[in-house]
Amino acid sequence: MKQSGFRHEALIYRDAEGFLAGTVPFLRDALEAGEPALVAVTRSKAALLEAELGTDAVAVRFADIEQLGRNPARIIPFWRDFVDESEGRPVCGIGEPVWPGREPAEVDECERHESLLNVAFSPSPAWSLLCPYDGRALGDEVLEKVAFSHRSIRRDGVRERSGEYVTGGDWFAGELSDRPADFEVFEFDRNGLGDVRRRVGRAAGQAGLTDDAIADIVIAASELAANSVAHGGGAGTLRTWRDPERLLIELEDAGSIEEPLAGRLRPQPTQGGGRGLWLANQLCDLVQIRSRPGRTTVRLHALRR
Repeated sequence: MKQSGFRHEALIYRDAEGFLAGTVPFLRDALEAGEPALVAVTRSKAALLEAELGTDAVAVRFADIEQLGRNPARIIPFWRDFVDESEGRPVCGIGEPVWPGREPAEVDECERHESLLNVAFSPSPAWSLLCPYDGRALGDEVLEKVAFSHRSIRRDGVRERSGEYVTGGDWFAGELSDRPADFEVFEFDRNGLGDVRRRVGRAAGQAGLTDDAIADIVIAASELAANSVAHGGGAGTLRTWRDPERLLIELEDAGSIEEPLAGRLRPQPTQGGGRGLWLANQLCDLVQIRSRPGRTTVRLHALRR
């Protein structure tokens, strides 16, 4: 029977041979059917695929997931653009959101992203997305959660339907990791938005960010602070701190977010608002959102390159 809608599968492999055995036939089937194919994996995995596909590789588009997916919230609009380009024709993709070496906060956001893919593409034109997971390098906890977000899982040449697939959820639930004791805090309202920008700019400079990165984090924080004033009860709290690898900016207010894809849907040219989280996701290395009635916290990460 011909597939309809979005098919979201995981591939758990243990070595390069297992990766190729699961991905190459998937791609060749798509190419034989005349379907556009797009692969977003790490550079090393892309090299393996290109070598194995040979001349067929020219028919496949490749994207560097380590750049594209550093912030997992950028991945859904990437796939949305690809699907929309097909104008309803079936397409196939391979996406590797979790690669070895990801930080725990990044992995957590990737797990949320994998579930949100099912929201973003339901209903959707027929298309298939295969998500490879390194079963040797990734921890058991990461691999166990794959079953929650994928309807089926391929392993050792066998496809099994997931018995733990979850159709809904609260994607903003949970708590963020603890802050250090020495964070700086600033309570702001409409009259304090200028101070928010200055404080974030100063913290970014002290963290050693580049001029471009300073400008990006200031814009992102400013947009979110303005959202707090407009939609979060007229005021908010700014917290800043840094660790050896990154600057962290946190904004908290009394609002709540109900749209699960907030910040992951490209704003339309004519819409008046809803751009703050989108901009933050485009400008920051990672954005974490936790929201419940009466409180929303957004944490921005900027790597100290």
